[in-house]
Amino acid sequence: MDMKKVDRLWSTWYNPEVLAKKLAGKRELVGIYFYCSPPPPYLLAESEKSKQNYWKQISYYEAVKKLDKIEVKYGRITGTKGNLHEKNLDTQLNTDILIFASQNKYDTAILVSNDGDYESAMQGLRDLGRRTELAFFKYKVSWNLRRISNISRRVRRSYFEELEFESKKQDT
Repeated sequence: MDMKKVDRLWSTWYNPEVLAKKLAGKRELVGIYFYCSPPPPYLLAESEKSKQNYWKQISYYEAVKKLDKIEVKYGRITGTKGNLHEKNLDTQLNTDILIFASQNKYDTAILVSNDGDYESAMQGLRDLGRRTELAFFKYKVSWNLRRISNISRRVRRSYFEELEFESKKQDT
């Protein structure tokens, strides 16, 4: 979801560690999993601004990888310009959330998403006796996802802090 369409003041380059700590509160934070797709490679063949955007996104993901307890998991981009599709993100998250629960790695899963594609996994967690929490954004949240979750709360702009990182410069 393009958060700038939902909230024009959305901080694209937020610090997921700060967000996770706020959502966990006083509970032990076992791990943070950040699911994303790399920027489309066609950006490198376009304008200088497109190249800069490509490298800024890569630099952001590299900075996220360096944060405490964070594991970055990549999907892939398929399709052509104007018709791009993220692949394997939902599958990775759904699989991980259920495998980690079955291995007793946590007792409460906190999902940050508006996407209804996670309903089955969240229901599976409930069936395994795990607590589920949903942190969602301002609009377009899946009603069923909210219903399945033990706790559902809207994350506000104040939950986010921008991640300080250096953007790579594209050599020309």
